Amino acid sequence: MKSDCTQAKEEAFGRLQRNLSAWSIPSELIQHIHDRYVAVSFEKGVIVFGEGSNDDLIACVLAGYVKVYCPVGDGSRTLLRLAGPGELIGYSDHIDVTGQRSRLFESQAFSKASLALMSRDHVTRLLLRLSADSLVRIIDSLNSFWSLNSRWLATLIGLPFCNRLELVMSDLALRAGVKDARGTILIPELAHEDLAEMIGSSRPMVSRLISQMISANKLDRIAKQYVLLNKWDFEPYLPLLRPRRPINPVHSNGNGVRAVSGQPERHLDASPTVAMADARR
Repeated sequence: MKSDCTQAKEEAFGRLQRNLSAWSIPSELIQHIHDRYVAVSFEKGVIVFGEGSNDDLIACVLAGYVKVYCPVGDGSRTLLRLAGPGELIGYSDHIDVTGQRSRLFESQAFSKASLALMSRDHVTRLLLRLSADSLVRIIDSLNSFWSLNSRWLATLIGLPFCNRLELVMSDLALRAGVKDARGTILIPELAHEDLAEMIGSSRPMVSRLISQMISANKLDRIAKQYVLLNKWDFEPYLPLLRPRRPINPVHSNGNGVRAVSGQPERHLDASPTVAMADARR
């Protein structure tokens, strides 16, 4: 019988393969990456990737969650994404003043996390083996990928804080939530400070908005986890969430979470949920 750790890694790479396949990345390329990675664990709060470094590494999140920040130059940071199992981090770079490729964003472990580290150079050499037609399809898909993510950020900053919070919580519910009879439980244990980082507001503002959502019977909390109740309205945000990347429908079965078999993938966002027990480890 496979260990829980091995199974979690295989599930994460399975999600990565499904996610990237939607962007025309050949499945055999992901298999090559699967055979050449190094798994590393990080404690909560540890910097995984530093902004400005040129270590030539990217990573797939195997377990846990990682915050992806954009440093803004005055010591503060903007939280761009909470990446979960099956998602890639560390791939965004730019050409710095020395003419070298340099990491654009900073990544920090939000919880205890396990990452599969891989060489960007190795991925580049694998891409060079592909046919011209395959590369053209990948370039076209990457254009769509960055366009959709640009629209997401542009829309987010144009919304009032209450709608920003609804949007990011809807996104988390679809990427990192499990269904139960009451609604959708968010797996990450989020403090008000975390949500404030996600929408660019103050902590008191988030506390006030959360109280309003609870009073309206749209939101509840079980221990340290939020529950988006059945009254929660995803519909206004689906045009932003649907096109971004695929996710498998999931349900809670009492022993964790599993993908619903026999159903087509919904086109929502990057990483499907992992078992709640795995996420808490």
